[in-house]
Amino acid sequence: MASFRLAILALILCFCSCLYAQEEATVKSLLDQDSQQSDSAQQDSDSLQKQVTNGATNSLARDENLEIESLPFDEYHRMTPRASMQGYLKAVKALDYELATKYLDYRNLPSEIQGIAPELLAEQLMLVLDRTIWIDLNSLSMHAEGKKNESVPAYRDLIAEIETSKGSVQILMQHVPDEENKQLVWKISNATVSQIPFLIEEFGYNELGEWLYHHLPKIDFLNVMLWQWLYFLGMFIGFFLLSMLITRVVAGLLKTIRPSTQEDILRFIKGPICLLIAIIISRTFHGDSNITIAVAALEHAATILLIAWSWVLIRSIDLIKHRMAQSFVANDKPQAVFLLRPASNVVKMCIIIVMTLLWFENLGFKATTLLAGLGIGGLAIALAAQKTVENVIGAITLYASAPVKIGDLCQFAKNFGVIEEIGLRATRIRTIDRSVIYVPNAKFVDMELENVSEREKIAYKPKLMLSEKTTQANLAAFMDACKTLLEQHEMIDETPCRVRFKGFTPWALEVDVLSYVATTDFAQYMEIIEELNLALLGLLNEHNCKLASPEFAKLSE
Repeated sequence: MASFRLAILALILCFCSCLYAQEEATVKSLLDQDSQQSDSAQQDSDSLQKQVTNGATNSLARDENLEIESLPFDEYHRMTPRASMQGYLKAVKALDYELATKYLDYRNLPSEIQGIAPELLAEQLMLVLDRTIWIDLNSLSMHAEGKKNESVPAYRDLIAEIETSKGSVQILMQHVPDEENKQLVWKISNATVSQIPFLIEEFGYNELGEWLYHHLPKIDFLNVMLWQWLYFLGMFIGFFLLSMLITRVVAGLLKTIRPSTQEDILRFIKGPICLLIAIIISRTFHGDSNITIAVAALEHAATILLIAWSWVLIRSIDLIKHRMAQSFVANDKPQAVFLLRPASNVVKMCIIIVMTLLWFENLGFKATTLLAGLGIGGLAIALAAQKTVENVIGAITLYASAPVKIGDLCQFAKNFGVIEEIGLRATRIRTIDRSVIYVPNAKFVDMELENVSEREKIAYKPKLMLSEKTTQANLAAFMDACKTLLEQHEMIDETPCRVRFKGFTPWALEVDVLSYVATTDFAQYMEIIEELNLALLGLLNEHNCKLASPEFAKLSE
């Protein structure tokens, strides 16, 4: 049992270490970026460049904090850094790399770069951005002159910096002439374009990822490409098969070394532990060469990992409950077993709540906000469930103090019956008439309970009222014979065994008989007292003793 508890403690420590992660991309930030790009696109379409019919100047409707300025018309909306970058992102998302080339400056590139197709450079740049940084469109300038007071020349805007093995590489926008040399537009700088081959070498996919990228349809879900879903799913299946092999070997060795190992332990190893090991191995050894920021955000959510940990912890609770039940039964505390089920359910519910909060935190939502909402809702639920809570506490009290147990015959109030179930809300009692009574636990625990089943023996005290005409000799002889009968019966306890002439009433002579039948079986008790009553009837006839007539009792009253 001690080794089992140490194993559970080790699992909990492993759980805490596996879930610790530094701040990184989340699903919420991924969704926020998509929403940001959509809002920016809508803003651009509504207010950035509205073309006048004759090709006159367009007005750029800025938000209320920005001034309104007039911009020349550009077919590709490249008059501001934000609009140009938005156009590029929109083009590559639509897989229109020919259009995307309109947003890159290909002038004065090194000779080795000039031999690369412009469309390929546009595509590769997006691949690098997907793997390294997210472009915050709201941080880019909507002025034709770009940002002021930056650490780059006035004709350039700094978008972001990418850390590489050879230092930082800047992603720049540059004010350059358009294709017809009529006006200046904003494009991704040729200084950045010239770095694309180096960046793709640094951050490109591995050979398998490259092959899948070029041979599978370029569709995505949650910004993760189809080939990436298949790639990581295939890796997980491989690691899961490895985990199955490891856990089944461990289970086999454990069964060989300790043949007494119970089957539920082996199932625990082959099931929850197998899945958990597969996920941990997969997250540790999958490599980073094919991971984009979107993939990292989904990985940070740790959805499957949290499900696996939930399964492990819930099954651990079941194992602990089973072991504790065996311990209670062995220590002659069967009543405590009934507390294990509601207690384990509460612990499981807490595990599920904690895992849900961790999942929301990993998604990027603040768990404190959720807890505040849960606190207000919990207060309302607590007020509404006050009686239910009282009954649950009553059930715990009944199980802990154990005034009655399931199967006990008891008397409460004016009812008499057998306890069939002590539930979380009410106690079910089967009456002598075979009807069923449900009594709320909170009320039942405060009742005066007479537990008939806890009698170690059952009293036999027949009420003998003899006729006042009974003679002294006959009465004495009858009493001696009655005492001898009780003392010689094998099922009657030796003490007390009392037969006494108690006294007189106006209509009878009262004989006090008190003895105990050594049984708790009510059916056996009825058989024994039937035998004794018949014997007493014979003794009455033998010694000429008659029972008093009840009519005289009524007259005396």
